[in-house]
Amino acid sequence: MTDREDEATRRETAAFWYTELQAPDVSPAMWESFLEWESDPANAAAYREIEAAIGVIDRTSLSRPDKNHRSEPGRSRKPVVLALAAAAAAFLIGAVALTLQAPKPDPVLRIYATAIGEQETVTLEDGSILTLNTNTKLSVRYSETERLIRLEQGEALFDVEHADRPFLVKAGGTVTRALGTEFDVHAERDTVSVTIIKGSVRVTTSDRGPSAGQAGAIPEESQQESIVLKPGERLKITPGTKPILSTIDPARAAQWREGLLQFDNVTLAEAMAEMNRYSITKLHIDDEMLAAERISGTFPAGKQEEFAETLKLYLPVDVDNRADALLITTRKE
Repeated sequence: MTDREDEATRRETAAFWYTELQAPDVSPAMWESFLEWESDPANAAAYREIEAAIGVIDRTSLSRPDKNHRSEPGRSRKPVVLALAAAAAAFLIGAVALTLQAPKPDPVLRIYATAIGEQETVTLEDGSILTLNTNTKLSVRYSETERLIRLEQGEALFDVEHADRPFLVKAGGTVTRALGTEFDVHAERDTVSVTIIKGSVRVTTSDRGPSAGQAGAIPEESQQESIVLKPGERLKITPGTKPILSTIDPARAAQWREGLLQFDNVTLAEAMAEMNRYSITKLHIDDEMLAAERISGTFPAGKQEEFAETLKLYLPVDVDNRADALLITTRKE
C-alpha cells in the first residue's frame, strides 16, 4: 500500500469512528477499541482532521460510556452523521491528493554556531531543543520524511520531541537516530562520542574498525553496524579502531550547561584539553610525566587561571603567565 492509499484508508477509518461515537449508547467495548486505535499518533491526527472538517471543535462533549445510561427513544442521527463524516473524509482525501501532486519546496537549511566560551539553546519547529556547547557548528534540515542534524564540530545536547519522523544526527562517520530521548553528541577531530541521558538512541558507524583488545571495547559478537545505547552509556567512535562503550552518571553528561566541568581520574593533559575548549587563553604543559598525573574534581568552565591556581594546591607545579596562555611547569626545588 502506498503512503497515499494508507492516508486515505486512515481517514476513512477516522470517519467511521467519528460516526460510531456520536451514538448515545456507545458501549465500553467500543470505546476501548477506539482508544486503542487512537493511540497511534497518525490515527489521532486523522481523527482530529475529521472533527475539524465537520466543524466539531471540542471532542470532550462526546458522551463517555455510563453503565446506568439509557438511550432516549427517537430517530437516530447516525445516517446524517455518517454522511457528514464521509463527506469530510472525501474532502480531506481530495485535498491530500492535490497536495501530493503539487511540487514541494526544498527543505530550509538552518545553520547555528557558537564561538569559544559561548552556549546557545535553540527550539526547533517540532518542539525539540538543541543546546550548542562552546565552539560548535551544526546545520538543521527538516523535511517531510526526516529531521536531519549535521554536527560539523563541537558538542550539542538534543532533547527530542515526537516520533513522527526520524531524528538523525550525523557527525563524522556516525549517524545517531533518536528513539524518543535526550542525548549528547561531541565531535572533535575524527572522534565522535555519543552519551545518553534518557531514552535510547541507535548509533550507526560507517567504519566498524578492526577487532581490538582495548579495555571497554564492545565484544566481537556484539559488534554490529548499529548499536543501541541506554541511559548512562557513552560510545566513543574513532576511525580505524573499535568503538569503546563506557558508563557515566547521566546527571553529569550535560553538566557543561551549568558551566561546570567534572573530571574523574583523568590525566592532567586530558583535563587541560577539555578546559581549553572553553577559553581563548590556553593551558600548556611541557613535562610528559606531569601531563600523565591524574586528577579529579569539578571546575568552572573557562576559568583558566582559577584551574591553574588550584593545581598548585595539589601538585608540585608552577604557573607561568603568558600573553594568551598559561604554562604549567614542574616546580623547581
